[in-house]
Amino acid sequence: MGGSVGVQAGRVCPGCGREDSIPLVYGTPGADLFEQAESGRVALGGCLMPEETAAFVCRSCDLAWGNESDPTADEATLAGLLDVGHAELVRALGAGWRREGVADGQDGVRWFVSGEPAQLAVGVQGPWFVLARPLMSWGEHRPGPLMGDGPRLTRDDVLHQPHLVAEVAEAIASHRRRSFRWCRTCRRATAPESFVASEGSCEGCVSAFADAGE
Repeated sequence: MGGSVGVQAGRVCPGCGREDSIPLVYGTPGADLFEQAESGRVALGGCLMPEETAAFVCRSCDLAWGNESDPTADEATLAGLLDVGHAELVRALGAGWRREGVADGQDGVRWFVSGEPAQLAVGVQGPWFVLARPLMSWGEHRPGPLMGDGPRLTRDDVLHQPHLVAEVAEAIASHRRRSFRWCRTCRRATAPESFVASEGSCEGCVSAFADAGE
């Protein structure tokens, strides 16, 4: 099984059209998998591996479908904007990209982020794209700086220098990860802009406890 559990963001069920699919896991499950299955974060496919395996199952219509290597809708959009194939996109920039916000950013830049919390942003404008460190605040998405703030790259860089693009991407993501804080309540890595230092917790947990106390 891949590292992700829970509803797979951006993966639309081909049967009912809903974004409500979770990973389908095969083999003998341990206690952790049983717990995840009971909470609806994964589905158990049985101990025997079928010849043709589906990677996901839709919780809305029960359709088993797809492959982990299939691009999400947002990944396909990003690959299309860069005019490269999904395999070339993953080779240079990795997977897990999701569109950030509904409207385009300033100057028509289209922003995508990857990682949870977001660790890397890519802004696409015409034939150019820029890699940047995500800058996000609780409840409001601001994925990165303006287009001119980072080195401009092109489709050719993705196709012919994927290792160099990957090195730049990893350097930015690594720097971003070093800024994360550990929420003592939900015990998850938290971006610094979503961390309340005085409480030692993320804003989500602080808000939840405040609402519970009302």
